[in-house]
Amino acid sequence: MSYTDHSPDPVAAAAGCPDDTPIIMLAHQPKAAKLTIKLLPRVDLVLSGHTHGGQFFPIHIPVYLVNPYFAGLYQVTPDTHVYVSRGLRFYGAPTRLFSYPEFTSVYLHSKPQE
Repeated sequence: MSYTDHSPDPVAAAAGCPDDTPIIMLAHQPKAAKLTIKLLPRVDLVLSGHTHGGQFFPIHIPVYLVNPYFAGLYQVTPDTHVYVSRGLRFYGAPTRLFSYPEFTSVYLHSKPQE
């Protein structure tokens, strides 16, 4: 089963945003974060999840290999960051091993005026 009309379209999502306005995108999967940055290089921050930080060993290995961003904060360009949360829960078996749950608080501050 596939939902072809549910593909991310970051360009359409950012249409109408003034050039001097920061852009923050939400992307369920880190793969969508990579696509967002490719199609919309002016995005400032992409918040993502989905990986559960690998959840438990040895699942860490394939999850790490197939996702462009695994867990934590990445500076992709000088002006673009991606943050991937490990999340609070789990997928499938109610277990985590070497992948600790996290609650993420994001505080946004404006740049100082030049």
